Amino acid sequence: MVLSGILKYPAILEQYLQNFDLASVGTVSDMMPLHGENRIIVREGCKILFKLHRRETRHREGLFQLLQLIELADKHVTSKDLGWVLGPMINSAGRMNRTEVALNLLLEEDPQRAQSGAKELQKLNEERKERTKRNLFKVDGFLKRKKERTEKPVLFCYEPDFEPGVSGIVATRLVEEYKKPVLFITPDHGHAKGSIRAYGKENVLNLLKKAESIFLQFGGHKEAGGFSLDLEKIPELAKTIFEHADNWLEEEQKQTILEQTPSLISLRPEELNPKIFQELSIFEPFGHENPVPLYSIKNAKVYHTKPMTDGKHVRFRILGAPESIQCLVWNRGKDFLELLSKSESLDLWGSLEESTFRSKTSLQFVVNYFQESENY
Repeated sequence: MVLSGILKYPAILEQYLQNFDLASVGTVSDMMPLHGENRIIVREGCKILFKLHRRETRHREGLFQLLQLIELADKHVTSKDLGWVLGPMINSAGRMNRTEVALNLLLEEDPQRAQSGAKELQKLNEERKERTKRNLFKVDGFLKRKKERTEKPVLFCYEPDFEPGVSGIVATRLVEEYKKPVLFITPDHGHAKGSIRAYGKENVLNLLKKAESIFLQFGGHKEAGGFSLDLEKIPELAKTIFEHADNWLEEEQKQTILEQTPSLISLRPEELNPKIFQELSIFEPFGHENPVPLYSIKNAKVYHTKPMTDGKHVRFRILGAPESIQCLVWNRGKDFLELLSKSESLDLWGSLEESTFRSKTSLQFVVNYFQESENY
């Protein structure tokens, strides 16, 4: 009834839809499932954000100024922009205990003050990145001193000099490096706060429930969780986690059917092109419970490999694929190159993504899984 009334008045509808910009950022950043009304919120929110970026609407000056500092494609804003760029920038203020910087920016209507506030938030985001680097450096030293921790089924990390605010990011990086579930804990205003991240399909909340009586608070979802506890209870938490880790992983594996990496469609290398990317873009916005379409390429002949960041990542090309398509493996570059040295061809699973750099947008094939081809 209310909606039908609003639809009769385009100006009111436009004002109503303008609020979808922040609603869409929050929906994606909080990893809400992208179906039903959430999908509508994010789809319409991306349209509003693109209009704001192009100055076709002037309803939120602070957000407009922030969008000017971000590399965006010249045709649209996507859910990936929200989840990987815009959301983390806004969230960095809270991580650095300066929430008011983000709040004031989103409420600001004066162009000069908004521009200044956007740059301040951008600076906070850079400081957040530096804090993450410092924590990774510290945890590297911690694990060198306590190498036995890396041999346990779950990696548990706490040191009094770890810095707060970025525990989830650090835990994710450690999962990528050690290929196991990770708990990363820091002191925070007289208590301890931590994050847990899954490596595979295990449900980390089921592990946290084993230590429920130790926490002040805990929560999250299947792949990621957060918690707080008294500092003096950290040894008790470590003991409980280590006691239950093996059985927990075994229980989780029983619940997971032998995993086969499914793909939406199997392609020949020459079919890896902008046309199929555009055809499947109708399923946007992508996100939690509506993942980016997964393509598979069987018996791929890989050439022209280029390791990056000391081999952590790698660029390469696939024989037969268009020259304009860059192929990438993030974080598992060394594993990829090692397997490639033993194999004539690989089976690849990945997604096509747009990448914008210096105002130029290109298409890249990001490989999520790979294995030696069964038939080559």
